[in-house]
Amino acid sequence: MRVEFLKFAMIQEIYENYVARIKPIEEIEIIESVNASGFVCAKDIYSPQDLPGFDKSLVDGYAVNASDTKGASPNLPVLLKMAFEVRIGEKPDRTLKPGETAWIPTGGALPQGADAVVMAEHTQIFDNFVEIMKAVAVGENVMKSDEDVKAGEIVLQRNRRIRVNDIQLLLQLGITKITVYRRAKIAVISTGDEIVEPWQTPSFAQIRDSNTYTLVAWLRDLGFSVQRVGHVKDDETSLHRMLEDCVDKYDIVVIAGGSSIGTRDYTARAIERMGKPGVIYHGAMIQPGKPTVFALVGRKPILGLPGNPVSFFVSSRFLLLPVLKRLENDEDFIPRPAGLVRLTKNVPSVQGREHFVRVRVKFEKGDILAEPLFSETAHVSNIHLADGVVRIPSQVEGAYAGQLVEFYAF
Repeated sequence: MRVEFLKFAMIQEIYENYVARIKPIEEIEIIESVNASGFVCAKDIYSPQDLPGFDKSLVDGYAVNASDTKGASPNLPVLLKMAFEVRIGEKPDRTLKPGETAWIPTGGALPQGADAVVMAEHTQIFDNFVEIMKAVAVGENVMKSDEDVKAGEIVLQRNRRIRVNDIQLLLQLGITKITVYRRAKIAVISTGDEIVEPWQTPSFAQIRDSNTYTLVAWLRDLGFSVQRVGHVKDDETSLHRMLEDCVDKYDIVVIAGGSSIGTRDYTARAIERMGKPGVIYHGAMIQPGKPTVFALVGRKPILGLPGNPVSFFVSSRFLLLPVLKRLENDEDFIPRPAGLVRLTKNVPSVQGREHFVRVRVKFEKGDILAEPLFSETAHVSNIHLADGVVRIPSQVEGAYAGQLVEFYAF
């Protein structure tokens, strides 16, 4: 890759030629499975056993040999002898003989000699006998011992991000420790002469820094190791000095602001002084979020995100997050829509760039409707009101009311 100043790229090109080429973190660690949510699995995990590990009843009822129930109906029930009860959590110590049945609870282990279960609703007690009023087939209302998971089956693939529901399966299988990749360490730098801290009172034309603190809160909520390392004025030397301090300590450096016309030149120069290959792309063909800088110093990614709140918000999710996922070896790093929604209004768009429009969603007559929120990228309240964005592809000049479009939830 080589430096190309003021080169803009389509979002797919950024994913393929920048994000996909980032060298992922190689360090691994072994952690408790209960703490693994959000980490990326570093090795394929194989099941050490069948699950559930025994033939299990799926209902409360009576364990039977299916052939003994042939022809059973409410008008002509089959009479089977009540032999014993199966206790939950215990292995049955008796074998069911032809013409016999045994009470079994949901989750109980099927006794030898039984191959099906009749639901209690289709039975009736008669002294020491049970009337079976419905015929069952072999395997009916039964989960086989390896039906859920087979021994030796891959239950968690390498390079897949671990979810809470994955942890439940791991613990069911007795897998209490797991090998994962180390989480990415992220440095966030705030820039801008006009920026003051949130607890300060801004003077005329100054604004409080909501971008970097919100970014840190969001990334921490996703489990990333992230720190806002400080604020620098619009000065190349000061930014270069802070970049030098961060590049060896962190896996990625994110510069908030300093990417728009008038400030991005000093940002690019500060990055260039850090080493090769330097700036790869100087902007993304998306709206909002166009003035985003993509750079590499050695193998370390440096991103300069726009200062306008909506642009910053969108670029964080569609440009920064894929980089962070790639760093952590997550193969599924390209954003996926939550589904399709139907627009309530026409949405104009400029052909040649991806357009992400903030929307509010509502449910009406079984349909999911998206109401576009049109505003300038400096309107912070717009983010507060939005449930997510809809994507208008680059090859079209907008979308019409009633049209189905991709929805990405916040």
